[in-house]
Amino acid sequence: MFEPIQRCWLRAAALALLCATAACSPTEYQNTKLDSGAANPERRSIAPSSPDRPTILMTFSGGGTRAAALAESVLRYMKGTTYIGADGQQHRLIDDVRLVSSVSGGSVTAAWFGLRGPDGLDDLRSQFLTQDNMRRLELDAVNPITWFRLAFTKFTRIRAEEDLFDAELFRGATMGELNQPGKPFILPNTTDMAGGQTFVFSPQRFDDICSNFDALKISTAVASSAAFPIALSPVDFQNHSGDACAGMLRQDQWATVALNNPYSQYLNLPNYRDARYTNDLRRGKYPFRNIEYLHFLDGGLADNLGVKTLRSAMVSSHDAVGGLFAINTGQIGRLVVIMVNARSDPPNGLYQKPNTPGLIDSINAVAGAPIDANTANSALALQALLTELEQAAQGARSNAGFKGMKIYGITVDYDQLPADTPENRALRDAAKDVPTTWTLSPDQLAVTEQVGQFLLARHPCFIQLTADLQATTPSGPPAASPVPCPTRAITK
Repeated sequence: MFEPIQRCWLRAAALALLCATAACSPTEYQNTKLDSGAANPERRSIAPSSPDRPTILMTFSGGGTRAAALAESVLRYMKGTTYIGADGQQHRLIDDVRLVSSVSGGSVTAAWFGLRGPDGLDDLRSQFLTQDNMRRLELDAVNPITWFRLAFTKFTRIRAEEDLFDAELFRGATMGELNQPGKPFILPNTTDMAGGQTFVFSPQRFDDICSNFDALKISTAVASSAAFPIALSPVDFQNHSGDACAGMLRQDQWATVALNNPYSQYLNLPNYRDARYTNDLRRGKYPFRNIEYLHFLDGGLADNLGVKTLRSAMVSSHDAVGGLFAINTGQIGRLVVIMVNARSDPPNGLYQKPNTPGLIDSINAVAGAPIDANTANSALALQALLTELEQAAQGARSNAGFKGMKIYGITVDYDQLPADTPENRALRDAAKDVPTTWTLSPDQLAVTEQVGQFLLARHPCFIQLTADLQATTPSGPPAASPVPCPTRAITK
């Protein structure tokens, strides 16, 4: 999600000169071609070490440092939540996170969590969340050396943000360091600006463009996910599939079957579109679009919550994550889905203005309202899917692998903040007024972190999960929820 226009107007003006000088700079493509015989192996697994342990899938929304901090606070609370497993050992709930689908600011926390693990959260806070990152970007914008690099080298406006992520956090680390056994799937999402599709940074998708996934810098993936349009230039990739790819690519027969079936677009239109996009990227027969180059902008333009990628990982038979296989074979006994939504909804004063809103207010509405509406629809659809899975698990035949699987759908959203007391109303108003820039004041960071832990701890499905696990939270044993967990209510 993007910072409100009126709050970044001066910053955009400072970047205007960069826009003009960047026009004649040569293009640098950030991806590399797969060598002959090379592959993009998937080394991670979604299945838990034991079916009694929960499998936690998460989405982190966009929203600058606000989103990064909200996601960090949720992870921190999960780190402090412990339970005794069937093996008699104490486990932290955070160690059960198997997948994070992320967008924009949420991708910063997701990538850092994947790289450094639960014990690296303190460093994320000290090295990024508490820093004045906007000041560094603004200083870069007015630096004559930056102007020269933009005009005469392959340096682009998005590289300033990428350099920030690399210098402060990732320091040259590559996606191959995330793609390791025992680590969770970290799946940053960006938007293919030409076609409007979500492009997920995964070994499977990199097969489609014949590119080396492990060699890509983490900072490039995160910057692609957070490339705010206009202020920042797109991240550019070259599609190497048209160069007689000699790499070892995974099977794409599912896409061929879907496209050759004359009824696919009627039976499952989203799957048909994904098959068509895969075929286009692979430069297959009868392409819908001839894709030679890809240009990526902020993932929030297509899906600000990362739900599409999460849904595919759970129920798509061709997704390399393998969630559907793990569910069908009974490897997952408890499925926990946590959506962390940092969407911005600050008071804007329009309800008190008698005059027709001006240009800036109109642009804010056009930019923000569709993203919020799409996010709400995506979250609603995912909740419906979880309820269907719960019903299927409880009504399945005794020999079904997923028989009795328990599902917990948890959403952390600012709209869940209560207004029943003056203290809660003050917390709600302070939280909603936190901007979506790359810099937060100490008070804004404290409010954001307080809200994340407050909302997670009081969610009925989180309370149900901790009760079922007989877990202890940082706040002590959880109190009983006044309402049942929505995705579990049908089993009561």
